[in-house]
Amino acid sequence: MIPKRPFWLATGAAIGAGSSLWIERRVRRTVQEAGRRLQPDALAVEIGRSAKQIAESTSERVRGAVSVGRDEMRQHEEQLWRDLSERRGIPQPVAHPVVNEYLEGAMTKEIAGTVEEPRPTRRPDSTGRTRRRQRIASRVAATKSRSHLGN
Repeated sequence: MIPKRPFWLATGAAIGAGSSLWIERRVRRTVQEAGRRLQPDALAVEIGRSAKQIAESTSERVRGAVSVGRDEMRQHEEQLWRDLSERRGIPQPVAHPVVNEYLEGAMTKEIAGTVEEPRPTRRPDSTGRTRRRQRIASRVAATKSRSHLGN
């Protein structure tokens, strides 16, 4: 028979040494993984990945909200048209957007009692000036001497 005290002493020493080696390896592996994750390249990849996920989820939520808003707007507009046609006896608008815009403008003017002809608008050039202003500016520039032009 083996003496009890030396047996338990050896067993305790073996378990202690084994567990300390196991813990040392575990800690070393954890530190190395953390070091790899905290390198600048890895951080940039991780930040990019998380930013992409956030952007995708945000864009999905915004798209969903916009589509729900459009549906609600269409339903509300249809209800308003029904109410208006019941009160005034005005026909329902056609489903084409250009025709709807024309009918809406005509009905608004008819209800208000004023029908105005649109005034012709001036066509600005690429700088935003009208042609007349552009001609005047070119004449003024032509009459000034070089000293007035800042040269």
